[in-house]
Amino acid sequence: MNRTTWRRRLLSPGLIAPLILGAVVIAVWQSGAVHTLFNLKPYTVPYPDQILGAVSDDGDKLLKHVLVSVPAAVIGYGTGAILGFALGSALVRFWSGSISQILPVISASNALPIVALAPLVGLFVGYGLPVKVIVVAFMTTPVMVVYTVRGLTSVNAETKELMASIESTPGQVYRLVQIPTALPYIFTALKSMVVLALIGVIVTEAMRGFEGLGFVIADAMSGFEAATAWLALVTIAFMGIVAYLIVGLVERLVVPWDAASRTSG
Repeated sequence: MNRTTWRRRLLSPGLIAPLILGAVVIAVWQSGAVHTLFNLKPYTVPYPDQILGAVSDDGDKLLKHVLVSVPAAVIGYGTGAILGFALGSALVRFWSGSISQILPVISASNALPIVALAPLVGLFVGYGLPVKVIVVAFMTTPVMVVYTVRGLTSVNAETKELMASIESTPGQVYRLVQIPTALPYIFTALKSMVVLALIGVIVTEAMRGFEGLGFVIADAMSGFEAATAWLALVTIAFMGIVAYLIVGLVERLVVPWDAASRTSG
């Protein structure tokens, strides 16, 4: 990719517009207009410069809690992705006739509120890394199952007929046709799971934890340290954006044809 292409992408409206909008929002927020309009108090919604000032006061402490939350989110995310892909593949390959009955039940499991799930899991495994991993895996697995099934079953009829004409085995069809076809769906699931993984970890920590970013938010708000709580929120948002971009980058490397088709479209 040449320098002109990079410059064009860096100056594209899709990248510049969010940056400009973000700068405007921060400027209006810092001016006090938002506080005046909605009658907000600085001890509940601090100004941007107060949040920035919390970096020097609580930055080191916050980093320690980040190193607690991130492993739980990553392990739970990976567990959910692997379990979801395995279950989705098993449904398509061995129980295809039962997909219409099983898939709605798996999808409905996402309706279980996390505020009820975390304490229930904690009763059996205690509180710490295991409960967060289990909660995140429970939240993310159904998403991967649904998208995996959609991807594996989206092979067009002509391709199926071609593979049948050369007497391909079900395993060959799965490896050579179904998985490549399902990859765009799988990466869509992986992107959606980023948010769910962070939500699962943060809510679990806020409810029952004694460390991690969720605990920082709950503890800071109970002590009226709004700047620290908002700094933790900004950190979580940054983590989510970075994770999403990483998944998107991997997608471009693994499924370049899909990314190219969307760009040209």
